[in-house]
Amino acid sequence: MGLLERAAPLAELVGCLGQVGGAGRLVLVSGEAGAGKTALVDAFCREHLDGSRVLFGRCDDLFAARPLGPLLDIARQTGGPLADALGSGDQGAAFEAFLAELSGPDPVVVVLEDLQWADEATLDLVRFVARRLDTVRSLVVATHRDDFGVDHPLRHTYGSLVGPLVTRLHLAPLSLDAVRRLVGDGPHDPVALHARTGGNPFFVTEVLSQSGALPDTVRAAVLARTAPLSGSARDALDAAAVLGRQVTPELLCQVGDCEAPAIDECVAAGLLVDDGGRQTFRHDLAREAVEQAMTPLRRRQLHSRALEALGDDGDLVQRAHHAIGAGDRAAIPVLAAMAADRCVTLGAHSQAATLYGCALEHRDGMPPEELRRLLDARAHECERVERPEEALAAAQELSTLLTDPKEAATLAEHEGWMGCLYLSAGRLDEGWATLRRALRRLEPLGDSVALARTLGRLAGNHMVIGDWASAVDIADRALDVAERVGAEAEAIYALGIKGSSLGGTGAIDDGLALMASALERAKAAELPGDVSLIASNMSNALYVSGDYRSALPVIDDAVAVAEAHELRVRRSCGLCERAEVLTGLGRWDEAMADATTVLAQPDVAPINEGAARHHLGRLRARRGDPAARDALLQALALLEPIGQAQLSVPVRLSLAEAAWLTGDDDEMAAQVDACLPDVHRLDPGVAASLALWVRRAGTSWPAEVHLPPPGDLALAGDATALAAWWDERGCPYSAADALGDSDDEDDLRAAHERLLALGARPRAQMVARRLRDLGAREVPRGPRPSTRANAAGLTARETEVAQLLTAGLTNAAIADELVLSTKTVDHHVSSVLAKLGVSTRRDVARAAAERGVDLQDGVVAAPT
Repeated sequence: MGLLERAAPLAELVGCLGQVGGAGRLVLVSGEAGAGKTALVDAFCREHLDGSRVLFGRCDDLFAARPLGPLLDIARQTGGPLADALGSGDQGAAFEAFLAELSGPDPVVVVLEDLQWADEATLDLVRFVARRLDTVRSLVVATHRDDFGVDHPLRHTYGSLVGPLVTRLHLAPLSLDAVRRLVGDGPHDPVALHARTGGNPFFVTEVLSQSGALPDTVRAAVLARTAPLSGSARDALDAAAVLGRQVTPELLCQVGDCEAPAIDECVAAGLLVDDGGRQTFRHDLAREAVEQAMTPLRRRQLHSRALEALGDDGDLVQRAHHAIGAGDRAAIPVLAAMAADRCVTLGAHSQAATLYGCALEHRDGMPPEELRRLLDARAHECERVERPEEALAAAQELSTLLTDPKEAATLAEHEGWMGCLYLSAGRLDEGWATLRRALRRLEPLGDSVALARTLGRLAGNHMVIGDWASAVDIADRALDVAERVGAEAEAIYALGIKGSSLGGTGAIDDGLALMASALERAKAAELPGDVSLIASNMSNALYVSGDYRSALPVIDDAVAVAEAHELRVRRSCGLCERAEVLTGLGRWDEAMADATTVLAQPDVAPINEGAARHHLGRLRARRGDPAARDALLQALALLEPIGQAQLSVPVRLSLAEAAWLTGDDDEMAAQVDACLPDVHRLDPGVAASLALWVRRAGTSWPAEVHLPPPGDLALAGDATALAAWWDERGCPYSAADALGDSDDEDDLRAAHERLLALGARPRAQMVARRLRDLGAREVPRGPRPSTRANAAGLTARETEVAQLLTAGLTNAAIADELVLSTKTVDHHVSSVLAKLGVSTRRDVARAAAERGVDLQDGVVAAPT
């Protein structure tokens, strides 16, 4: 039937190919299942790549995705260094070898299909290549479904793939006119067909391939096409559905217990296609329909045959997939554990956590040492990918097995780690009790690595609750023990905690010096977790002291290290820290994007979810979004039970600010009063913020609590000096907010102008009223009516862009429609997503409706 309504995306692919020269390009082709992504890429390769080198890699829908599956496919085509690097199990070497394939003298086109099924290692590979496009001469085309959920790993990866060398192509459903063309003079009603299929090209073509009645679902359509097959051909089709990937005819015949003509019959029926000597379904939805139609017994039988056919030399993850599908209680714990170990070496940590869990579900008869190993591995992998409750379940079970008195040190060390896990999960009492119990077990045993590590963890927890003096003392003890036993990693951790704690006491310079030393040692020792943690704490110390500019590159490095090593908890924490820095620097859209990225991840720890919701709520309050208070209350509900004033007090201060901006002074004062009992546990930065609100609430500051700048300036109400202090540090909102408390008309006019430029409408309106009360004339009224009426703060142009986004237009198409450059549209789209607090275009209409913004017919109305 050919390609319909795909001329524009095909032309864009060709244009991107033509731009490959001094640098490479990445094109992300998205659409719902059946939108024609593969057909588009096939047409591009067939019609425009004659003579070019093309490498294909595909992701598979397995219980646990093959680590670096697409790269394995490509290695079969290239051989050489890439195949050798993959065989070694060294992810870094494999990435560099792949980059070398893309860096030759002649352009290479790489096609990566179905990223929605990719493992973390493959997503890391895509990010790795995307950050190095300027060093290659290749076009990378990656396809993926766009209907994945908010907790899908691809969602937060997708948000990081940005820049001038990255292009996004979205394939919209077919229009009614296109369906009419496909139906032609046939018996189908094109209007009814378009309504029933939603214009999905696969659904349409499947239905049109039938001679009978219109099926209700694509599953019915696919199964209707299987009905004429012979018994042998159906066996081949069932086997292909269970194998779930491109397979050789020999393997298909072996698993399906059939002959080659049966495969030919499936190909002739259009259900399977031959792709370079391997068989695959024409579309994966067809494979899913066939697989789901089998009885459980039939499915298990075929998985069992597949497991036997693959033999000992088959791909470990593939074998584990079939063992799980077969319900082979003997094979599952062995193969799942081996596959999980393999995933760990390749950086596919979510897959590893899942596979360890599968192995542990079949633990009967498992040797005790192997059971302990798997529980420990499962706990650490779940903790690493931010699944704290699953991590705790495995850790708790392991602790019940460590009963031998000879294992007291092992149990104590495990409890020290588990105590921190309890605390990160918000289970405060259990965390402190477990940590202290671990220390009581270890201290009588003398100096050891475990003692140094547990002391360091205890110091870290004293640090985060604001008990700076205890944290410094315990960190010193940890450092002494670590140096006596030669435990470099533990010494580095303790040094970093001591430096961060000194910063909390106000000794910022001394603390930064210690953290800088710890950071260099962590890099030399190749400890990415410590590098990310220390860099994050350094950034915190810098912005606490008001040095936001210096903090930004430090936290950027922390996030980059966490991303490169799939340290999801550290990455989430780093993104929240960066949102704080970006907020201070007035880069609000970027701050909201970081916070939204955290919330889009699966299984976010309460501490990180709460921090992200706080950042979103505070910025929404400053922009006049009525949803701000709900976000802040959600943040408080998550963070207050953790028992860290450093986390809960800033949220209460944001609630105070939100109340003040809406004229609720009583609520503002109540929130400030709730913060005062914790004043002794606050770092200088949070204390300075509290001082500002203490003055605005008319409350007394505890005389015994010393306030360095800018806290002293805020408490004294010296608006001009406070604004100058913030201006020197590049913090526009804090400076404008301070000027807004001045009695000088020039100061107030400057504050008003700067607040409007930031989009801080509520505070700008307060300053405007103050100017009018002073008798000032010609006070600007603020944003244009369209923007002021828009509850999300969208400008008129951003509203136009949002309307076109909801219509499914690409950035390039929006640029053509509005007669703008694509780069300008890129900026508008980013701003729309940030202001609405979403990470994908698909969520724009929903988020706009929730804020009372009607994008239909160009109407923008404020909520009543």
